[in-house]
Amino acid sequence: MTMNAEIYGTQTSYEPSKKYSMKRCSISGKRFKATTENFYVNNNSKDGLHPYHKEFDNFRRSTGASTERVRKLINLVK
Repeated sequence: MTMNAEIYGTQTSYEPSKKYSMKRCSISGKRFKATTENFYVNNNSKDGLHPYHKEFDNFRRSTGASTERVRKLINLVK
């Protein structure tokens, strides 16, 4: 371990990263790891996750906008 690794607590050896399945947010069209950190739980869907990423869904809920309006806004920003 190098001095920087000791100070900053970083690893110097390679560890293969975990494989995550990816899920596309139906609002933004972007792909995210299919975890409950990124998507709300939805027991009615095949994968058990809601189709909207949490951040986009929270924005939609807080503004009262429809998914279509948020989708248009995201596409303007891209």
